[in-house]
Amino acid sequence: MRELPNNLLKKSELTACLCAPGVVAEVLEQLMRGNVTQAEFDACVRYDPVLALRLRLRPADFSAQQDLLRALLLAAPVAAGAAQATYAVRWRQSIGVAHLAQALGVRSGVADAEAAWTAGQAHNLAGYLDTGITPPAHAADWLTGLDPDGWLADAVRYHAEPLARGRAAHPLVRIVQLAYQLVTRADAVDSVDVRAALAALQLGAGEAAQLLADSQAQTRQLAQRFGLIDAVAQTNGAGFERLARLYAGQAAQSALHSHFRHARGADQVFALLQDTLHALFGIERAGLFAPAADGTLRMTQLIPAASGLSALAIPPDDAHSALPRALAHNASQQFERGEADAALVDEQIARLLGVSRFICQPLALHDGRTGVLVAGDALPATSMSPLWRFTLAECAEALMPIPAAVPLPAPAAPVAQSDDIPRDRVRRAVHEVANPLTIMRNYVNLLSDRLGADSTVQRDLGIIGDEIERVARIVRGITATEEIAAPATTLELVSVNSVVSELVRMALGTLLTPNKVNVQIDLNPDVPPLPLQKDLLKQVLFNLAKNAVEAMHAGGHLKFTTRLVDVEGQRQVEIEVADTGPGLPAAVASHLFEPVVSEKGGDHAGLGLTISRSLIERMNGHLSCTSTPQGTHFLIRLPTLQNSQAPLATSRYGPM
Repeated sequence: MRELPNNLLKKSELTACLCAPGVVAEVLEQLMRGNVTQAEFDACVRYDPVLALRLRLRPADFSAQQDLLRALLLAAPVAAGAAQATYAVRWRQSIGVAHLAQALGVRSGVADAEAAWTAGQAHNLAGYLDTGITPPAHAADWLTGLDPDGWLADAVRYHAEPLARGRAAHPLVRIVQLAYQLVTRADAVDSVDVRAALAALQLGAGEAAQLLADSQAQTRQLAQRFGLIDAVAQTNGAGFERLARLYAGQAAQSALHSHFRHARGADQVFALLQDTLHALFGIERAGLFAPAADGTLRMTQLIPAASGLSALAIPPDDAHSALPRALAHNASQQFERGEADAALVDEQIARLLGVSRFICQPLALHDGRTGVLVAGDALPATSMSPLWRFTLAECAEALMPIPAAVPLPAPAAPVAQSDDIPRDRVRRAVHEVANPLTIMRNYVNLLSDRLGADSTVQRDLGIIGDEIERVARIVRGITATEEIAAPATTLELVSVNSVVSELVRMALGTLLTPNKVNVQIDLNPDVPPLPLQKDLLKQVLFNLAKNAVEAMHAGGHLKFTTRLVDVEGQRQVEIEVADTGPGLPAAVASHLFEPVVSEKGGDHAGLGLTISRSLIERMNGHLSCTSTPQGTHFLIRLPTLQNSQAPLATSRYGPM
């Protein structure tokens, strides 16, 4: 592959160009109303020079990806505050030249009207780059490839050249030159060079003046429609704008969540990831490396890339290469071609991808490995943006195995009337529950960003976030039955003491203190980590704690104890949950772990202890109960080694 010129304007930089807030708002309103047609959508987007070009550079089927489109719009940088006045002047020039170029093309009949609009609108596109990025000499490279012969790019490249130089140029070039002169030069219609250019198109000065007046009138109407009139009121709303951007970022994450929920299987997840990288970050070329059987990092086929990359095998201890460094530090790493001390293999990856720089980002894969996403020509600040973090989090969540549904024991006697909920209603309910869960998770992330580095607050928010994720996994597992084969369960080394501590901290202010329950924990520090599914153990312990609190109506004492014991020559871990309630009636204790109708009323289904025992048995453990008038003691026993064929994960699928 040929070397890329140093001055090539990367299309990823389009994602840093400012958009018109009024256009973005109107398009979002269309999507929120639903049933928007492609024609209606295009008719609005075409008035934003940046969005119009970004969407033209997308694959043809992008219009069908409504969730990703919504994320793109929500994440687009918009002109705000003091920058809006400068932006409005530039935008009016874009629309004015585009409108006049289109009119000249239609009137003369020598150029395609839409091509004239696109080139006219893009003539000053480099001026929309946000602060912090050096404007390029020409924005023409952004239009490269939109037409086979490159006339669009030429029209942008030469729009400000003297008209005399373009006498024999392609008609599209001449029309954009002429429109630019008429819009930006006072009394240009009376100048000799403009009249000569008009004559070459068989147009008179009077007709050109009328076309210019029509263009100016249309531009004023559009400026009024999108809030880009001449006088822009300045306010002290910087704080509000910052907050609005944060909330827009959270809304973008919600849209990304919906986008990735459409995936069925790893192949579809990575196809959606490619679409997202392209749409939101302008990343057209990427690859995915993962540890092979020999321990080296090798190219995978999950993201198609240059075939030559398959010949590379990168040792995991190569400190020069950005890929192993990303895995070692579990953080993104940057690479720029031409760095003196860079690994040669990184230079080769960049050459084969056809990029001048790339980001290496660790990414948890569906099979338990951690791979490295190589994202070509991403802006240097990309890896620090919340949108990048959101994208990777949603991708990792979509790759997580769906937990198998917990089987319930069959009822002792046939039930005359079935209370089964139709499966389509369950699916709809799961879909609806996912939305508020996503919103809660988004607001937890927002609070985390706004509250700073306070370790206590961040720990509490982390627990809340983990619990939201756990609920989401349980909800997803409801429909994971016949139509989706449950993947093999992956275990991880879990600190039982940590699970108990997290549970108590989580329940202290929401369950224990409000119900006047004192809590005590007695944790044996010698209890080793166990190969378990953390969610399942936490679910059981929370259910036992909740039952205990409900049993102690007027308050009481709850104690969690962990210890090491020997049972029939086998080393086991005991977890005891003891309360000071009145104990269980004999009739209840004799059927404690059977699925019966609860006498508690309300939302109690009478299945909590049945599910808890089932979950403990799935962990090759045992759950028992001893109850007296002085209190009830539940005892969980878990073997220190699991007799299971389930693999032990060395990395985790996102937050647990």
